[in-house]
Amino acid sequence: MTNSNRKNDLRPLALNDDSLWADDGCKDLSPGMEVGSFIQYLAEAVLVVSPDGVIECANAKAALLLNCVDKPLIGQQWPEFLTGRCQQQYHGLVKMVAKRVLSLQAGPAEMALCCADGEIKDIELSVSFLPEPEAHLVLVMRDLTRYKAEYEKLRLQASTDALTGLANRRAFDEQLLQQWQQCTAARRPLSVVIIDIDFFKQFNDRYGHIQGDACLRKVAGAIVQAMPVDAKLAARYGGEEFALILPNHNEIMALQVARDVQHAMRQLQFTDAGLPATLTVSVSQGIATEINGQYRTSMALLCAADTALYRAKADGRDCINASS
Repeated sequence: MTNSNRKNDLRPLALNDDSLWADDGCKDLSPGMEVGSFIQYLAEAVLVVSPDGVIECANAKAALLLNCVDKPLIGQQWPEFLTGRCQQQYHGLVKMVAKRVLSLQAGPAEMALCCADGEIKDIELSVSFLPEPEAHLVLVMRDLTRYKAEYEKLRLQASTDALTGLANRRAFDEQLLQQWQQCTAARRPLSVVIIDIDFFKQFNDRYGHIQGDACLRKVAGAIVQAMPVDAKLAARYGGEEFALILPNHNEIMALQVARDVQHAMRQLQFTDAGLPATLTVSVSQGIATEINGQYRTSMALLCAADTALYRAKADGRDCINASS
């Protein structure tokens, strides 16, 4: 087969070419048209590109994915639709596939597209290398944007306390371990503050659980307002207990945060819920700080903060106690 005949095996396909959809099917179409017609029926976005990245064939779903419905795709450089880091990843993938390091197929690999209108989309990309009769790459793309958004929503739900909007205990435990590893490796201090609402059971018994939930939400809001901008996490640790993770905070700095929380609590008002203007809510707080190997594990640090909290309660509540 001559080179000129080979080039006709896979001709560029125009997305708006209605001649491919004749009633008598594809039997009279040239080989190049058959490929273009076939990929139009596929459920995924498909491109056929030359080894140097020129788009030679595309189906309508690829045009939709790339936000390129009103613009020609044929002849454009496919790698230019990929973000910078993904361009390098793609070129490396193509080289390995072409050399059959990964057989004749590779993927799926997660990459990011920069569409024709500038929109960024996450995709799953599979690459197939067709060496005969003339080398081409078949790219199958799957839009991950919706799935990633749904995953992120589920991830947030799984790590968020539904009542207060703060992180839940699971998220707190994960973040504490992560910050422990980072801070101890860098020899930076890490502080934990545990906060407990004083006499909350009596509040619930007197005003009811609906008002108790409203109180928890107000306390959570006050804690968030009192937190420094470089604090890592505020969580509802359980019941009427809250906890803060303060990376790069020594004991003196953590003590100041606790005082700010205490001050914010004293500003809370409950008259909007129909409760007496004289009603106040206080908190007891325990602080523990890891610095220079004082604690062996993150759990030991947390236990020290919890012990400090109970000392604060024993001291009369509405006060702060540090583990040292």
